Amino acid sequence: MKTQRNIANSTGSLELQGLEQMVFPEYTEHPTPATVQTNQSEEKGQNKRKGKKTDSSVPKRSKKNDSRRKDGSPDDWAGANNERSPLPAPPRISLRDLMEAETKLVFGDEQDITHKSLASTATQLMCQAAEIGGPPSGPNLSFLPQIDKWLDVALQDANSYYQQKKYATAASRFTAALELCSKGTVFEKPFNADYEDICKVVSFVESRIVACYLRMKRPNPALLHCYRSIQLNPICFQNHLRQAMAYRLLGNPCEAVRGAMIADYIYWLSGGNNRHISKLIKLYWQGLLEAALSMEKNFSVVFTPWSGKPSINIIDKMEEAFRKLHPAFTDYIFTDPRGGHLLPQTTDWSQPSSTKSYFLTLGFRTRNDGDFLHKLLHRRSPTFTGQRSPFTPPSYRDLEMMFEIQGKKILPVLDFIKCTKLSVGFSQGSGIIERLQYASVLGQLNRFREHMHVLQYTLAELAVAPYLQDISPSDTELLLALMADTMDTLEGKRPDQERVWNAMQKVEAVKEMLYQIEETYLKKKALRATRQQKAKEKKALKKLSLRSPTTPPQGQLNEVTDPQPSHPISYSRRRRRIDQALQNTRSKHIHTNTHTKGSVTRVLGED
Repeated sequence: MKTQRNIANSTGSLELQGLEQMVFPEYTEHPTPATVQTNQSEEKGQNKRKGKKTDSSVPKRSKKNDSRRKDGSPDDWAGANNERSPLPAPPRISLRDLMEAETKLVFGDEQDITHKSLASTATQLMCQAAEIGGPPSGPNLSFLPQIDKWLDVALQDANSYYQQKKYATAASRFTAALELCSKGTVFEKPFNADYEDICKVVSFVESRIVACYLRMKRPNPALLHCYRSIQLNPICFQNHLRQAMAYRLLGNPCEAVRGAMIADYIYWLSGGNNRHISKLIKLYWQGLLEAALSMEKNFSVVFTPWSGKPSINIIDKMEEAFRKLHPAFTDYIFTDPRGGHLLPQTTDWSQPSSTKSYFLTLGFRTRNDGDFLHKLLHRRSPTFTGQRSPFTPPSYRDLEMMFEIQGKKILPVLDFIKCTKLSVGFSQGSGIIERLQYASVLGQLNRFREHMHVLQYTLAELAVAPYLQDISPSDTELLLALMADTMDTLEGKRPDQERVWNAMQKVEAVKEMLYQIEETYLKKKALRATRQQKAKEKKALKKLSLRSPTTPPQGQLNEVTDPQPSHPISYSRRRRRIDQALQNTRSKHIHTNTHTKGSVTRVLGED
């Protein structure tokens, strides 16, 4: 009971944190995954070290729980201390281990790029970790053409300041080298240069600027250059690691988790076979995920391993077990029906069969924080903008309302849902379309700096998306349209032409209006049918009251009651009886008068 109480008060329910995960052994075909020892076991170990006596009631409770687990109780579903777990419980990542892993991964490629020859510059452009011996991400850049001598001199100058830990000066010198690249000074033979080769060189310069800003603990400008380096070279895993560090410094662990997950996958995809680097990235990924769960205060989360599409009955059982684990977060419960969530302990890209997929269940303290997710289950293309009229431009007040709803309510939840999901797609509800619509709101509110950051972020997400998932022809068209419109918006081109996401927003707003009209019509129809049914029942009761009069209530004095019998008699029959009684009374009166008249006549005659 003590362990369950600690879990109920936590904001994350995950095997990474030592919190319990839900498993349904009677439905799963694979063995239950590894789980972590609960906080109770850690307290026992501390008590033993301190020499304190533990309560004798604790082992009795564990025996009861063991007997209950055999019956398939929620403790068995949660997999707490499950002996069938094939792996030992992973410890919680400390802040010190997290920082050491981050330093090795992010700043591991800081080599001395001072060159004796111009040809050696291309070799230094290989995205690898010097201290831990990482592989190049993407093609071997040593086959690049000869770099321009002025660019090589600028890179040497910037690197000399970086080695002296003068990071501000080094950032300005790398920025000067970037300006040379923008003028076409990249290779000695620019007319024979390939576009991808130029992108790789420029991405390297951008990454060096990012390293300078991260050394100075300035994540805002570093993040902007991270976006550009990913756009130019999305297959470099260290670009994603730098982005994760920038998000961590900004206090956005959800995006940091997604950056570490993508970096781990890109490292394997680009041919990385060093197990030490892969474990280090997973360690970093795990630590960031723990930080993300600990920072969430409005909702709690449980990951359930499951293969395939679960039935409604299984989803109901998941949510019922969630209620028992987290009774404080049951005002609104949402289970992602698409699944596909990944955790670092059970993910092995080289062996897809051993990689476990999870379903995500979210529970909210208040229903208002998560009720918009209901549209993900009942709308093919949901919209969350809250625009009142799709045919007229929104007012400034409507824009402020949309800014508050999207920025503080919708996007944080969608970001958390996709932070453990590699393939999110481009449809509405994935977070990409919603972020572009949010960028449009920022532009109309004249928040140009935030507007640019959101567009750069989305462009980086679109650039790396083809490497993370299989794309259908229709998705390819949508991807190209989104990238083209995003680039045009950043460059200020075609401002009078409607963007793809705005057109989708209008279409979905019209659909939402039709849904509301249909819902209103069905409600009125049901209300009208209810009223008609009540009217029929009232009419039937009225007829029944005429057929069988009710007895007068007690307390009424001197009230004439109906002499009719209590059993039901038809109206016509009762009418005939009344007429017959009146006729009999009349005939008796006539007979009495006649008899009286004859008697009087006889008396008079005798006289």
